[in-house]
Amino acid sequence: AVVSTQSTGSYENSLDAISQMWNNPAILGFGIAYLLSISFYNYFGLSVTKSLTAVHRTLIDACRTMLVWVIDLIIHYCILSTYGEAFDMTYGFVQIGGFVLLMLGTLLYNEIIYIKCIASPRTTGFAEISADFEGSQPLLDGSLRAN
Repeated sequence: AVVSTQSTGSYENSLDAISQMWNNPAILGFGIAYLLSISFYNYFGLSVTKSLTAVHRTLIDACRTMLVWVIDLIIHYCILSTYGEAFDMTYGFVQIGGFVLLMLGTLLYNEIIYIKCIASPRTTGFAEISADFEGSQPLLDGSLRAN
């Protein structure tokens, strides 16, 4: 990190940051682009959760990590080697193994897949759970619902 010459030695100086954005259109543009990308990311994440499930959003988030890394590799090897990230022969395979482990753990936890020697799928299905609630009384009657 670069400490500003106008700061008192701290890494964060809001007034200096505003001054830099005001005086450099590129910094302002990247700041706006960053805010827009985060806004779209959160909006589409909520849309996925609303349309599908939180499990789908979790899997998409996990794949996003790998996608960013692959794009870094493509930029480095196919576009310009001064940018992006070179494949590290020491830790690159550890990253791939970690991603596979992350995806496998997510799929196992959300019971999308199961491995017989580790665990069997839950025997309690939705039909069994809903049968437990047959004949139960609601906490609120229909007169208290908002229209």
